[in-house]
Amino acid sequence: MILINAGKYLVGKKKLSTRGTLVKNKAPFTNLAAFYIDRTEITVTQFRKYRPSYDEKLYTGGKDCPNCPAMGINWIQASKYCRWAGKRLPREEEWEAAARGVTNFSYPWGEVFLPHRSNLLGEEDGHLFSAPVGSFQSGSSASGVMDMAGNVWEWVDPKKSERPQPETRIVKGGGWTSNEKQARISFRNHVNLKMKNPTFGFRCTKPWLKKNEIGMKIKGPG
Repeated sequence: MILINAGKYLVGKKKLSTRGTLVKNKAPFTNLAAFYIDRTEITVTQFRKYRPSYDEKLYTGGKDCPNCPAMGINWIQASKYCRWAGKRLPREEEWEAAARGVTNFSYPWGEVFLPHRSNLLGEEDGHLFSAPVGSFQSGSSASGVMDMAGNVWEWVDPKKSERPQPETRIVKGGGWTSNEKQARISFRNHVNLKMKNPTFGFRCTKPWLKKNEIGMKIKGPG
């Protein structure tokens, strides 16, 4: 897992001046406590430890791909897996902080879309369907988190400031059938929480505990 330091992070769409510069006093910044997030999306191998009957060949054109992301997962299943693993789904603001870091980028790697840094619609990126996690190292975020643009959409929990809707959750990042607009960090896709789409996956997070190896409290990062 990757440690995301405590701090103030841009969340949502940027507010730009007429000159195209960020208007910080109008941009949606939020303060976050330190947390860990999975470096990649949860893989088939990882998910099978929780559900041995899971079959990725339904989503990979009939091919075995143990290092591909677990796909066709709804929010309920993703949330249960994270709890089983001693973690939880990231809130939307945590997911964006991991994807953007302290930068103000629109994509994990920068402001300009670059097709060979993520697995999106078409074969230009080298993959018609999903790709094994970690296939696009040049598309990593400033924090070192991978695959946050493309490959599979990722389930998140609502922002701390938002009341969850009874039947709806958000997926982020775009999948292998998505376009560059949908792969933007700020893009939100509202879907039914029970939907099992071949392009839906997830990763987990957990809080950074202020304890060292012998259990003594220490000062946290940030």
